[in-house]
Amino acid sequence: MMNLVRANKLPATALLFIVLLIIVGLSASWISPYDPFQTNHHEKLLPPSLSHPFGTDYLGRDLLSRVLHGISDSVFPVFAVLSVVMLIGLLVGALSAFWGSKLDMLMMSVTDIFTALPNVLLTIVVVGFLGFGMENVYFAVILSWWAKYVRLIRGLILDVKKEPYIIASRVSGSFGMRTIIRHMIPNIAPQIGTMLILDVSKVILTLSGLSFLGIGAQPPSPEWGVMLLDGKNYLQVAPWMGFFPGFMIFLTACSFQIVGERLRRGK
Repeated sequence: MMNLVRANKLPATALLFIVLLIIVGLSASWISPYDPFQTNHHEKLLPPSLSHPFGTDYLGRDLLSRVLHGISDSVFPVFAVLSVVMLIGLLVGALSAFWGSKLDMLMMSVTDIFTALPNVLLTIVVVGFLGFGMENVYFAVILSWWAKYVRLIRGLILDVKKEPYIIASRVSGSFGMRTIIRHMIPNIAPQIGTMLILDVSKVILTLSGLSFLGIGAQPPSPEWGVMLLDGKNYLQVAPWMGFFPGFMIFLTACSFQIVGERLRRGK
């Protein structure tokens, strides 16, 4: 019993952190001690203190306030991006597995092209072609991620199609989109949910990495990748500028990964 408690302590802590992160992100406007965009040249590069727990940056902006507001720019868009990816995967994967034949061959050929390309490389190429801007970045991430979900959902639905109750539904003549929505999708939802949670950390790292490279979010956004980029030039004189946003990226990515792995193992 004690081993079970110890085994679940880390996932429970990670889940608690995620819940608190979402709550803080939603209430950042009320709980932030300062305006995240307000500059104060008299308080530039102040180290962490009681008045500024995370210190200030090169423009005198409070880093704690920027980190808190950065949740809405660094984490929340990931949920929207992955939701779109999941919907595309459900639509294309279900139709491909359901009707099969030529449509299946065509869709699998297209997905093979996208899955053969590294996600980050494809994202950078698409952003470079479309131009900078978060709308283009989100579109590029969706474009580089959808094929993975199509393949997963197609495989899951092909497995579910072999179940006796699905075969019985097919024999009775009611095998159609209603069967997919009412019976197939609920049965594969746990696997899709687990994959989504595991991918949150990857997409967070991707978006932050693109911002750090200067092709994602742009200053004065409090997005954590942008804050890392700002702190890069002040590592020797103000290391806290890069430490706190970097640590938040690390904690957030690790928390989603831990929860996802716990769900994947199902123990």
